[in-house]
Amino acid sequence: MLVWLAACMTTTSNTDITGAWRMKGHQPGDHVDQVLVAALVNDSKIRQALEDELVAELQRHGLSAASALATLGPDYARGKDKSQMARELAARGYQSALVVTMLDVRETMRYNPSTVAYVPDVVVSGPMGASYSNRQNSVFEPGYFSRDKQYFLESNLYRLNPQALLWSAQSTTINPADLTAGSQGLADAVVARMAADDMI
Repeated sequence: MLVWLAACMTTTSNTDITGAWRMKGHQPGDHVDQVLVAALVNDSKIRQALEDELVAELQRHGLSAASALATLGPDYARGKDKSQMARELAARGYQSALVVTMLDVRETMRYNPSTVAYVPDVVVSGPMGASYSNRQNSVFEPGYFSRDKQYFLESNLYRLNPQALLWSAQSTTINPADLTAGSQGLADAVVARMAADDMI
């Protein structure tokens, strides 16, 4: 989605995990390794950035991980069903796949009020300069409207052989400063939650 690149450039990336699920019967210490990371995003630049950041973060946690786009190319999945791909990837030595999907993008407008309160003349008990200063502040620091963009993503961790969904999480990212910040924020949040849920 190209809208990721058009996000607000003046605010900091903020990614939160809004929900997570783990397969019933998970045994403590049953961790994944040999992870192939795939981002289901149409734009190749965005896809590569997401995959690269997730791979790097998984590797920082000691896992072997690889980008699907870099390893398999952009057209690998064409004409193949999930079962066929799972078998082929398992044959290549991958144990699991982390698949990230962009679910939705929402844009909202909000009003940010002035941070300086107006002090009426009748309240001011000091010299005229105090009243004048407050009025000037309220005039030159008015409220303003800002536009927020919120990205909704889902991250699913699959075991390839035998095939099973091991873990899933939903996340939101608000106003990433740029593509790198948005990708890093997502990778940090997703991998941290995987670790907290004893998946890695």
